[in-house]
Parts: sequence; structure tokens; C-alpha cells
Amino acid sequence: MEDIQKNNLVFTVSELSRLIKSALEDNFYNIKVKGEVSGLKTNYASGYYFDIKDEFAKLKCIIFKSDLRKIKCDLKEGMSVTVYGRLNLYEPRGEYSFIVSEIEPFGYGELYVMFERLKEKLKQEGLFEESRKRAIPFLPETIGIVTSKSGAVLHDMLKIIFNRFNNASVIFANASVQGRNSAPEIAGAIELLNAYSERERKIDVIIVGRGGGSIEDLWSFNEEITARAIYNSKIPVISAVGHETDFTIADFVADRRASTPSNAAEIVIPVKSELVRRVESLDERLQAAIYKIISNKKSSISRLIQNIEKVSPQRIIENKKIRINDLLENMHEIIAGKVNLLNINISHLRKRLFLKNPLNILKDRRLHVNGLSEKLEKYTLTRILNYKSRITAEQKTLNSLSPYNVLKRGYSIAFNEQNNVVSSVSQVKENENLKLLLSDGSLKTKVISAEKS
Repeated sequence: MEDIQKNNLVFTVSELSRLIKSALEDNFYNIKVKGEVSGLKTNYASGYYFDIKDEFAKLKCIIFKSDLRKIKCDLKEGMSVTVYGRLNLYEPRGEYSFIVSEIEPFGYGELYVMFERLKEKLKQEGLFEESRKRAIPFLPETIGIVTSKSGAVLHDMLKIIFNRFNNASVIFANASVQGRNSAPEIAGAIELLNAYSERERKIDVIIVGRGGGSIEDLWSFNEEITARAIYNSKIPVISAVGHETDFTIADFVADRRASTPSNAAEIVIPVKSELVRRVESLDERLQAAIYKIISNKKSSISRLIQNIEKVSPQRIIENKKIRINDLLENMHEIIAGKVNLLNINISHLRKRLFLKNPLNILKDRRLHVNGLSEKLEKYTLTRILNYKSRITAEQKTLNSLSPYNVLKRGYSIAFNEQNNVVSSVSQVKENENLKLLLSDGSLKTKVISAEKS
């Protein structure tokens, strides 16, 4: 660097930027930096953008999308971290930033701790209860706005409101939205609009907001005085602070949160042209409905006129005469039918009486008894013949098995003194008396000897 100064060289901006870039990136390639996360933006497709800061300085940091998978912690606003990476100089704008490759958390910053402590305190007191929050009017006559007159937010909201509803009524209360006295000013502006609404002109809804920024920039909306002013407001309040990813205590206390001030302007009032179209459409539908009702009433009147003609006395008498004639014809038909039915019943009764005559019944019973007698006689005779045939067959069988028929062929039956049949020589003894039964009589004999065959 001393050689460059001695030579008194003149550089182009590009040449100087390249020299600075080389000096920075070569000497601060792999370093660690400790600080508090601020202004975190994670809604970019290319990666995360934030600052790390201490009480004296800020350093712009970038995490590219390709390095997000290396980040193991859940990065939050106010978190104290150590970042690892390198310095980078963007030559076209002469801006340097820190390219982060890794992050190591070591606690939360003081502001974040204060935020969580106040949030829990107010939550316990019931300031965040959904049951106490009021609905935002659909078409407010007067809209109150609390923000800074010097910022672009007021201009953006007014532009959107008047574009949507060109004759909307807006009452503005100026307040600083950043800095030491901003929170009391915001609370005072809310109270001022409430007092004006009571004394002068009713205000239907209040928008309290500002544009995006770091947690320090938005801190006035995390102050207890701001939260209690929103809670105590008799007018419904829409909180519209920062970007969609920014959350403040005011968002939790307000009756409704808008993601941005522009979104609050869209929420607070509908588009007048759309309302006109809806009114015109409803008017057309109403006219069509009225025309239909009138048409239906005309039809009803026509029917009533016809009905009046139908219920005239002459028409009634004629109808009654016709009805009487119909009834007489029906009565004659019914009587004739009844007479025919009675004649048929009489004929049936006569036939039944003839059949129930005692003489006819006795004659039928006699014929029935005679028939049964003939059947019984035939049955008895058949049974007797069957029994005779069976007896004859049994006799033949019995005779063929009778021992006496055997005796006729020269055989005999021996009986001992006990009159038992002797069928073996072992049943008798010598000198024992036996009786021999023959076909024509019996013999008495004595056993001389017994020999087995």
C-alpha cells in the first residue's frame, strides 16, 4: 500500500474495487463473527438475509440457498449467534457483506428476551383473548390512521383506500413510529382518536402501523404502553406493522392483524366499484323478484275471479242439482245391487236348508252306514281267509318239525327216572330204569351196560 501511495497512481473505480475485494476476501476468508440477529428475512428463494449487530455496528449477512441445509438451528429475530464464513465485496455497488456457511447459536438477545417476557405477561392478563376481539366494520364511514406523516406508509395506505373507495373519510393522527418517544406518541394518538370519536365525529376503525425494519425499528410496537392503548381503545384496531414475517406485541393485542400496511388498507374498506356492481346486481335481482311477485299476484287475481264465478249462487244451485241427480242414480244402483245380493243369499240359504233337512241327512247317513257295513263284512271275510291260510301253513311247518314224525321212522326217545331226555350214555348208570317213547307207545327197560361209541 505504501508503494501505491508513493507512485501516486490514479485508479479507476473498477480497479480500486477489485483491489479492495482481493484484500478483503483474501484476508477475511474463514472467520467467526459474534452478534445478534436483526432484520431477518427468510422469504427469498435465493436464501436468508439478515444483519448481525452489537451496540456499535451492523454487518450484513447472507446465507445462500445451497448452504441452508448446513444450518442446524432455527434462526430467529434477536437470537445471539456466532457466524462462520467469509467477507465478500459486491463491486457494482461497492458493498461488502458476510457470506455465512455455518451458524452456532449461544442465546437470545436482550430485546428478544424483553419481547417474550412482555408477551407472556400480557397473555396472562388476557389481552390476547380472541373472545374480546371485535369484528372490523364491513363499510366504515370514517377510518382513523396512526402512523408517521413523514413515511411512505401513510401515502401508500391513503392511495389504496381512495382507489378502492374515492369518497372514503380518513382522520389521521401523527406519531413517531421509531425512536425513544415513539411508543408514548403512538399510544397518545390512539387515545386522541378515541376522544375525537366521542366528542366530534364517530370513527369506526383505526389502523396503527408502519413499514418494515429490524426488531429495533419496530420496537415501539412491542412496548407495553402501545399494547395497553390498543387494548383500551373503544374503537376496533387493525395492527399493520412491518412485513408479513414481522410479529409484534401490537399484532397480538389488536382486533385484527394485517400482514402489511397496504394489506390493512385493503382489509379496512371494500372496493367501491365492486360494491356498485353488487348493488346493481342486487337491484336487477330485486326488480326481477318484484316483477315475478306482480306476475304471480296477477295470476292469483285471475284465479280468484274465476273462483268467484264458480261460487256464484246460480252456479252453486246448478252444481247441487247435478250432485243430487248423481246421488239419486248412485242410490238406485246401490239399492238394485243390494236386492240382487239378497236374492242370491236367499237362493244359497234355500240350498243350505235343503241340505240340512233331517230326512235327507238320515237318508245320507243310512247309505253311509250300509256302505260301511259292506266294507266291514268284506274286510272281516278277507282277514279270516288270511288267518286260515296262515294257520294251515304254520301247521304244515309244525308237523314237519314234530319229533313224533321222526319216531314213525323207527326212532325212539329215552327218558330217565327224573323224566329227562337222555341224549348221552354219560347221563345213565348200570341197572338204571329208562322209559323209551315210540311212535305208538312206550317201553320200560333197564340199563345193562353203557358203551360210548
